[in-house]
Amino acid sequence: MKSKRKNPEELVLSILRELGESNINTLRRKTGLNYYVLLRALESLISRGIIIERRIGRLRLFVMSTGDQHTV
Repeated sequence: MKSKRKNPEELVLSILRELGESNINTLRRKTGLNYYVLLRALESLISRGIIIERRIGRLRLFVMSTGDQHTV
């Protein structure tokens, strides 16, 4: 029987719940996702208003939006 793996969006959300906010490199290391798969997951979550992106210069930080009880 196959083990059930979380989809990329669920992985990102679980890490953001744990850390509060994170940059893309930390998310990549913690999730083990390919950069482009991670980027697509982040873009999808942002477009649905589940997470927000904050920019500080070149640094991109991702954080759960307020009302973070959304489901994937």
